[in-house]
Amino acid sequence: MITVGRVAIGFSLAFSLAAILFIVLGVRQRSRELVRNGYIAVYGFFLSTAVAFAVLLQAFLHKDFGFQYVWQNSDATLSTLYRVAGVWAGQEGSFLLWLALLAIVTVVIALRNINDSDDLTATAVALLCGVSAFFAVLMVFDKGSNPFLANTMAGVPPQGLNPLLLHPAMVLHPPTLFMGYAWLTVPFAYGMAAVILRRPDSLWVKLTQKWTVVGWLFLSLGIGLGAWWAYVVLSFGGYWGWDAVENTSLIPWLTATALLHSSTLYIRQGIFKRWTLGLAAGTFWLTIVATWVTRTGLISSVHAFEHRTLLVQLLSGFLIVIAAGSAALIASRWRRFAVDRQVESATSRDFLYYLTNLLLTLFAAALLFGTVVYPLITGHFKYPDAPGYSGRSVGPGTYDRFARPLGVLVLFGLAVCPLLSWRGTDGATLWRRLRVPLAASLVAVPLLVFTGPWRHSIGGLLGLVVCVFALFAVLQSIYDAARRAARDRGLFTGLGRALTFSRSRTGGWVAHLGMVLVVAGLLGSNVYKIAGTAYVSTKAGTQATVDGYTLRFVGFREDTGPQNAQRTFATFDVLKGGANVGTLAPHTDVYPPKSQFDQGQAAPRAVILGTAGQDLFVSPSDTFDAKSKFVSLQVDVFPLIRYLWIGSLMLVGGAVVSLWPKRGRAAAGEPAAETDVE
Repeated sequence: MITVGRVAIGFSLAFSLAAILFIVLGVRQRSRELVRNGYIAVYGFFLSTAVAFAVLLQAFLHKDFGFQYVWQNSDATLSTLYRVAGVWAGQEGSFLLWLALLAIVTVVIALRNINDSDDLTATAVALLCGVSAFFAVLMVFDKGSNPFLANTMAGVPPQGLNPLLLHPAMVLHPPTLFMGYAWLTVPFAYGMAAVILRRPDSLWVKLTQKWTVVGWLFLSLGIGLGAWWAYVVLSFGGYWGWDAVENTSLIPWLTATALLHSSTLYIRQGIFKRWTLGLAAGTFWLTIVATWVTRTGLISSVHAFEHRTLLVQLLSGFLIVIAAGSAALIASRWRRFAVDRQVESATSRDFLYYLTNLLLTLFAAALLFGTVVYPLITGHFKYPDAPGYSGRSVGPGTYDRFARPLGVLVLFGLAVCPLLSWRGTDGATLWRRLRVPLAASLVAVPLLVFTGPWRHSIGGLLGLVVCVFALFAVLQSIYDAARRAARDRGLFTGLGRALTFSRSRTGGWVAHLGMVLVVAGLLGSNVYKIAGTAYVSTKAGTQATVDGYTLRFVGFREDTGPQNAQRTFATFDVLKGGANVGTLAPHTDVYPPKSQFDQGQAAPRAVILGTAGQDLFVSPSDTFDAKSKFVSLQVDVFPLIRYLWIGSLMLVGGAVVSLWPKRGRAAAGEPAAETDVE
């Protein structure tokens, strides 16, 4: 089966190259038959990639440790769920997963257009095949990226899946992230196709808008799952450490968010053409930067793979080709993509879209510089383990100092946009739409100052006031739409009409409300986090208090966990104000040695007691067992953190709503209302 997998990957490369050849010749010669042959080659590419993926999947499901990759990322004790997750747990399998997702995207587009002679789609499919061919090249020519190698460690017990990955969030995190990357390749391919063919009309944006939304949806979900996993598994007292690998997944999300908004302006107003092209190309390029950081080891990260020279060369070369090629193409067609008009007023929705996109782009650029450029320059382009490496990384405090105000400003812009009119808003209308959000903000100030810990940080207080403003701004937008739709039939009837008339507008409302909660959760759980420690005797009844929470030791309990881990639980009753509010049992997992050369692994596991307003996070600072005389604990309180998770789900939910099939008048093409939000 190893040979079958290798051959299948070889055929994937051959078919993708054949598709490029046929389509390029077909477009140049205006031959519909050649383009159709290229689409047929795409089917071959998809089928061969599917065979390769199926071979690796069955190897994990059947515990075929003759595969080196299976031996490295699985063992006989894993459940079916985690054996499946082993497919993408390592570098080789994740490349194959990415290739398989690109194959799905490409074949879907080819299937929908096989009987058409649209040069725009044909050129985009050729570019998608070019990207896919690169990933096939990695697996064919780089042994470290090939999951179809024979195991040379016969007789040695398998290494098993990394214990830190034994969590449902990590089963879903990699595929959702790669789905986002794969889907966001589509606007890049269509955008560059439009440039190549000198097509400045909005067709390419219309054809890719749903692909962009779906890519953004999966990227949002992947980042959220990764943050949740870090919060509940890594036990460092947080969910985002500003690690390089974490940052490089966030950067394309920021530019993809800007792309979603600029696409709306491109379609509706005929502006932001160059910006939309740049964002489409830049977002794709940044997804490759993300994998470059993760795979090359040139940037220090706890999540990065080991340094390999050939992979560094291949990925770096691909990055240079994409950047230089995209920039050269856009520059060569710069005048053709000029806009028909400019932004006319600072009180127009056009201007707020422009300002918000500028902030999102600056945010992404600042993160890129701090995460990639600065460490490379100060490290003299050496990898972190190389002799003489002197690279410095940007600390979390620096990121916080610019991320917090930029995030709040972006939220403000997103909230105000729907309240403004295209081209300009007169003073009376502007005041009528802003007075309720402004009044709510003014009322919120004394409430926040005199309740809770919010007055202890001016920056945090201002951020929360903006969250209140943004919340009421979105509600004002919904109210205005409902009032217009109601006519003479009542506000609730109008609300129903407003919510069902335009899926994209309703999805925008849901997503913007989610963004309000996300920013509030980020501010509360970072600015107002309470960090403490407790050193508790293991004598029953011993107590320790942190920020009003009292932990009372009850006793130890032992159990067996996944991969035969020996678990020791330290059980505590949690009291607040003298009342018992729950029970927590942080524990230590000790994994047995895999071989005579392995000393085993011990991992502390955190537990969380959550309420609507805050989380109590308790994690062992050191490992312990049932004979320990003391237990050392890290005890943190995260205010408003539940809003972060709820808001993240609402972001995803908003994207789903916007993608929901239209019906009735909207499906028939009736123009949307003035306050449409997308």
